[in-house]
Amino acid sequence: MATISPLSPPLLLPSKRKRKPKTPSSPSSSPSLLSTRQLHARALRLCTTQSFNHAIRSYTSISLHNHSLNLFLSMLHSNLTPNQFTFPFVLKSCVGLNGLSLGLQIHASVVKLGCFECNDYCACAVLDLYVKLVGLEDALQVFERMKQIDGDGAAWNLMIMALVQNGFFEKGFELMEEMEDQGLKPGIRTWNSILAGCVKSRKIELAFHILREMVSKSHLKPNTATLNTIISIISSIPSSNIIKELHGFILKNSQIIGLGPINSDRIISTLASAYSRTKLIDYAYKLFHQVRLKIEILYICMIEGFLDSGQVDKSFEVFREMAFQFGYDARSMAKFPLTLILPKCEPTSKNGLEIHAYAYRNNLEFDTSVCNALMAMYSKRGNIDYANKIFRRAFEKDVVSFNTMISNLISIGDSDVAFELFNEMLAHEIKPDEYTFCSLIHGCGFCSYLKQGTAFHAQIFKLGFYDSDLAVENALMNCYGNCGCIQDAHKVFDEMKHKDIISWNTLISSYGFSPNPKKSLALFQTMQERGFKPNQITFTALLSACSHAGLGQEALSLFETMSKNYDITPNLGHYCCIVDCLSRVGQLKKALDLINSMPLKPDDCIWGALLNGCRIHNEVELAEFVTKKLLDLDPNHSGYWILMSNTYAEASRWSDVRQVREKMNRMGVRKNPGFSWVESEMGGLDRFYNGDKLHERSDEIYLMLDGLIDQLKDEGYVPLYELNNI
Repeated sequence: MATISPLSPPLLLPSKRKRKPKTPSSPSSSPSLLSTRQLHARALRLCTTQSFNHAIRSYTSISLHNHSLNLFLSMLHSNLTPNQFTFPFVLKSCVGLNGLSLGLQIHASVVKLGCFECNDYCACAVLDLYVKLVGLEDALQVFERMKQIDGDGAAWNLMIMALVQNGFFEKGFELMEEMEDQGLKPGIRTWNSILAGCVKSRKIELAFHILREMVSKSHLKPNTATLNTIISIISSIPSSNIIKELHGFILKNSQIIGLGPINSDRIISTLASAYSRTKLIDYAYKLFHQVRLKIEILYICMIEGFLDSGQVDKSFEVFREMAFQFGYDARSMAKFPLTLILPKCEPTSKNGLEIHAYAYRNNLEFDTSVCNALMAMYSKRGNIDYANKIFRRAFEKDVVSFNTMISNLISIGDSDVAFELFNEMLAHEIKPDEYTFCSLIHGCGFCSYLKQGTAFHAQIFKLGFYDSDLAVENALMNCYGNCGCIQDAHKVFDEMKHKDIISWNTLISSYGFSPNPKKSLALFQTMQERGFKPNQITFTALLSACSHAGLGQEALSLFETMSKNYDITPNLGHYCCIVDCLSRVGQLKKALDLINSMPLKPDDCIWGALLNGCRIHNEVELAEFVTKKLLDLDPNHSGYWILMSNTYAEASRWSDVRQVREKMNRMGVRKNPGFSWVESEMGGLDRFYNGDKLHERSDEIYLMLDGLIDQLKDEGYVPLYELNNI
């Protein structure tokens, strides 16, 4: 135990205070402070122990511990002897000011004057000092000296709570058993002490075990302190069953405890939030309606719960009620609910537009987080121009703002503008993150921007995202695969520390479009040997690879085993791949039979794959049948007309070619001009349309093209006639 020195005036207050005393914001207007000052003046006037005790107690009760101890010093200088009514409050002030040295001296005085053995309040105040400022080991020694004289169990409760709050649960339970052996039955205060210790240590399951023990074995009735203790951990309960059990416990004991309207609202709100977090949104909504005065955090929990369960309209109803409650004070409402709902609004719904109007009316539109949510909402509606307007009007842009717009531009194929926006992002000194590079790399892969993709690869490596983010590595692999650099894609795959099914699917798909598509099948076997289970995308990539390799039998085998061995139901994408594969290898009848036996309604992609096979193998009659099917689906799609025209051309049916052209003209169907592109040395793209002479170096290009055509003819090349001039 720490050394105790005798108490002798004058005492020195501690020079370093770790705890700042709480003082009222306006002391002169506080009635309690005025009355305390009057007691102070009375003590100095009467100069009695009782008058000083009253003033010291008053100062301590309003947390003016410094004044309390100064008055205690004045009491000693007046040659007055403190008693059992002085020491508890003076020791409490020592704890409040972290005054260990002074507290130990007062402890010596308590012992010297005989107050430790004969007064429980003084003894408990000393024990509290040791628990909070000295340490549990010394506190236990103090407790051993006083537990025989503790008549009401206050010291036991204090020691048990201190042990449990510091993680010594077993020792705390041992003391509880010893307390019973001493003839002191643990009361509600003791159980609440253990419960509070569990809560402070975040031992949630243990806390509820203690609560069950308290009610079942001790037959104690919980009080308001019990419920106030467990309220703080209700939101952290991971199990919905425990929440239901606790809910029933509260309903059963609410009348016994006598909860007022404020405490009742607090508990119901906390239970509603807990139900919402554990996906029991219906339970939460029933409790939500029982709360009389709803707070903002409850609204947010309900909105999140409905969004997580896919009930966007319900979340919007809660938001409306929240906005109505705040009324004209909407600017003080948290912007978080807006940022939650806006990205989830359905494109066909007007909820997002209504929230935008609300944000505009309440001057919330220019908040960065709200702007980001609005951009996400308009992007989901396909209105990129509106999203761009909001982006440009934002006063402050963050990385999420730029990421949203870059992703939008990539999604509509406008990669050049996305790259310019990335440069603008760097100019604003906003550091890109992994989401930025994922979007940019996907844009490079989509447009075959190999040089730009390589430049981004270097930046990713420099910023440390290469080895730390799996999504970035998968995007890089996809980019190299789309650009035809299959070796570079495989190198990225080999360098990955961790791989997922997306990594394997990406590499399989990349090899499917490479000069060696059979490699995809070998990778499929290796993937399974490494313990990865294939999914729908895996089989789409495999069937596509078989189609490009002309492996009709292998494609049929995979198509049959995906449902039989892997429990994967084929979708339209799988049917399209298998029809394309069969059509390419000339098994058109088998492809048509497969289409007719499909459990799904064939779409234009499936009929288009069959029509392309008809063109390759000059099956004009079947092509006419398929074309009719396609034009029934979309009569204004120029690609179907062109494909039919090319089929007639390859069969030398020029009159039919002319009829197709005339019918297209009558219907106003125009062919979208196709173009080729080459990535320039500066990282941009040079696009070339059919018959294009607008390029600044067109003379050189056509001179080179004529030379290449002459070489092709020398090698025996026969040109393929297509309908290009419509």
